Amino acid sequence: MILLHAHELRRQFRVVIVDSRPNLEGQQLLRKLVEKGLSCTYTHINGVSYIMPEVTKIFLGAASVLSNGTVYSTIGTACVAMVGHAYHVPVLVCCESYKFHERVQLDSICSNELGDPNVIAKVPGRKKSCLDDWASKENLQLLNLAYDVTPADYVSTIVTEYGLIPPTSVPVIVREYGREHILI
Repeated sequence: MILLHAHELRRQFRVVIVDSRPNLEGQQLLRKLVEKGLSCTYTHINGVSYIMPEVTKIFLGAASVLSNGTVYSTIGTACVAMVGHAYHVPVLVCCESYKFHERVQLDSICSNELGDPNVIAKVPGRKKSCLDDWASKENLQLLNLAYDVTPADYVSTIVTEYGLIPPTSVPVIVREYGREHILI
């Protein structure tokens, strides 16, 4: 909505959508923005370091923001934030405060959602892959993680209904506004 509003105000900008397999969720956003007339560039996550010199701001969503400022979000988010940080591009995480959580998590392995491993075994457009019949290979396991964690050091600010806050302020919001507003 912010991008569409800026477009209606005739602001000149281009949106770069970085997407990743297996879900390719960015394609839906791309379709909507292009239909509305926004100038867009679409790339897969392996092209993020190539396109980053052209980027002025990074907007990311979050499934949750933990009390140490760590962002828990769709897999690939941490990679985009890390590359943005390396290029000195501000990383803005858009997240409603009800998604703030008092929990702390340092990595994406200790707690995560596992996706279907068969989804990453198949590569569209390829007839044969080294991952064909992967389940019969006893020394091979496929790991399809749904989320990753982005350290607070890579986040410039968090955009909430309370305004722009630094990641270090998440525990203050959790404490001041009480658990009744926070997702458990």
